[in-house]
Amino acid sequence: MKRKRPKIRYSKEKMKKDLIQQKKTLKNNFLLNVMRGDVKDLKYIKENFEHLGIFISQNSFQIITIEFDGAVDNNSEIIFSQLIIKNRVEKILSNYFSLQSAELLHRIFMIINTDESSIIIKELQIQLQAAIELIYHDHGIRCFIGISHIHNNIGEIPDAYTESLEAVTNAAMQEDKNVFFAEDLVKLSKQYEFTIESEYRLINYIKTSKKEQALNVIEEVVCENTKNHNLNIGYVQCLMFDIMGAIIRSVKVKGFSSMPVEKDPIRNIKEHTKIVEMKQILLDFCSYACDLNLSQKEMQKYSIEEDINQYIKENYFNPDLNVSMLGETFHLTPAYLSKIYKSETGNSLLYAINSIRIEASKKLLDETELSVNQISQLVGYLYCNVFIRFFKKQTGLTPGQYKNLNKKQKKNIGD
Repeated sequence: MKRKRPKIRYSKEKMKKDLIQQKKTLKNNFLLNVMRGDVKDLKYIKENFEHLGIFISQNSFQIITIEFDGAVDNNSEIIFSQLIIKNRVEKILSNYFSLQSAELLHRIFMIINTDESSIIIKELQIQLQAAIELIYHDHGIRCFIGISHIHNNIGEIPDAYTESLEAVTNAAMQEDKNVFFAEDLVKLSKQYEFTIESEYRLINYIKTSKKEQALNVIEEVVCENTKNHNLNIGYVQCLMFDIMGAIIRSVKVKGFSSMPVEKDPIRNIKEHTKIVEMKQILLDFCSYACDLNLSQKEMQKYSIEEDINQYIKENYFNPDLNVSMLGETFHLTPAYLSKIYKSETGNSLLYAINSIRIEASKKLLDETELSVNQISQLVGYLYCNVFIRFFKKQTGLTPGQYKNLNKKQKKNIGD
């Protein structure tokens, strides 16, 4: 005898609820696919929009992206946050626009039909900002809003989506501007300033383990470039990586080999978009570099004097070698380079050039039978009288007197 299977009974209410939830999920996923550009067939998009009850105006629409605190990782907490944010923001927008929404993890997307009201979305900025502040005050959820340009063709939905993402990323970068419009992106600068002088100062301070001065340079550079919130997020990141490169170059090649993977500054800075967070990663990394240099006592103390003297020794025979040429070589203004060199050595750059040239000329006077005029040219002096003047100033003798004196000394030693 066959055993009868137990009948599974569904109430009409439960079936209806399941169907509604299923349609909601289908609608959410399809909207996301269209926004991301995964679905491109316009006829197919229109048919599915109609089937799923999605109405997007062909006259004018905008996409609003809301991004909330990534610290919320629990799935139930994410859903709760989505609900709180959607309710607050939709309450403001639904008074003026019809809208469609979709959610994906820490982001909520709303497509508003802006042609249904003469009111401009920008006029709601104060209300949206107030809603964001209230959400943070009541629930501790920090969120940011990015709003696309106005579009008038559903084929442009992926463009609007990309614009809103870029806008919300720039909003998240700021500390005091939580609502950002795509139209404001074109006003952002794509040029940052990290001068060669600032870079050299930073490297020099780190190499000499002057931590406070090094950190101050980073603070100054970041503040100068971001104080007016007018730098595009992509170029803010370029600036951060540029500063990062200077820090890396200030330590020996293998200096960072012992750094734990989780503290890798490049990986960490990629994961952040907020200026304050990126800057803190740089400051921490700079401190680490200073400590690393300080602990490596075997590393010869870095000094610009060494670099300059080495360069002069390799190029003293060049008659064009002067303070200006050294400035160009070290990417610093002649005045600033002279100031650094004098603070380290107590001597001027001109004195350094002439000292090395005179030392080279002494060797030639001792070891060759070349004339004073020939030697003056070999050590970089165009005019013999200038060479004689500098030689006498440093030795108290003319080149000829120096040569004769050395000959006598050698003869006496030989006798």
